[in-house]
Amino acid sequence: MSVHHYLMFFLPVFAVMIAVEFWIGRKRGLTLYTKGQSIASVVIAIGQRLISSVPLSLVGVIWFLAYDARLFELSMAQWYYIPLLFIGVEFFYYWFHRLSHEIRWLWATHSVHHSIEEMNFLAAYRFGWTNRISMGGLVYAPLCLIGFQPAHIVIMLAVNLMYQSWLHTNLIGKLPFIEGILNTPSAHRVHHAKNADYLDRNHGGVLMIFDRMFGTYVEERETEPVEYGLIKPSGSANPFRIAFHEWGNIINDVKKYPLRHWPMLLFGPPGWAPNGESATSAELRAQYRREQGVATHSREANAAICPRRA
Repeated sequence: MSVHHYLMFFLPVFAVMIAVEFWIGRKRGLTLYTKGQSIASVVIAIGQRLISSVPLSLVGVIWFLAYDARLFELSMAQWYYIPLLFIGVEFFYYWFHRLSHEIRWLWATHSVHHSIEEMNFLAAYRFGWTNRISMGGLVYAPLCLIGFQPAHIVIMLAVNLMYQSWLHTNLIGKLPFIEGILNTPSAHRVHHAKNADYLDRNHGGVLMIFDRMFGTYVEERETEPVEYGLIKPSGSANPFRIAFHEWGNIINDVKKYPLRHWPMLLFGPPGWAPNGESATSAELRAQYRREQGVATHSREANAAICPRRA
């Protein structure tokens, strides 16, 4: 069974969460759900469920081959099995998620989830349809090689994604005691932001530990309100256009540039182009920080010249 099969068991709770969020938004005079984007999210979620029900997955075959060649005999009867599986899944989820932002071939699928321009619980189920083409699930194969059963990995991944469903909201502010330790709505808002300094940050599922270890954790700042969506949006609420938007961009780029550029166009960072015709997330962050440094230096100079005005 796929991860999305197990997520169906969470659907009644998820529906209640959406209803409560919608009701609170109405009471506060907020528009948290718009018709076009909400319908798109529902259609994309249904499409993902239908696609995942087809029992055809090369990644699954590789998982089972890795498990057949496992290095250790692990059993759920061992007290450390579930805690170790949780940490293992969280570690490889971090890298799956991070690489899905840093490798364009994976981003073509993952960008569907980031196409939301309004943060709400319904957006949590906006998953791409082309996982079996991008094959990002290969990242988890080492867990099978270690000796964890593929079915157990899938269940733990489903639990991980269920936890993340409550993170997609603007209604919950910062949670001081757990920020920077667990993934929170505040941390996940940063992850979904298209602000230059927030790009490609906070990749953890349940924990922020690996983001802090590998330097990708950024805290949400009041001085930097989050803007949602893609840097180059699809410009449509059509679920099919959203689902294949980035694949279309890839095809256009491959047609446009010579063969020698194809490896980077397919597997380099999103935004890469020959001769710097567009910018990657790292380049956009660097440019933003240079500009901020110039702005800070200018304010400090003004303060020295005219303290009262500053």
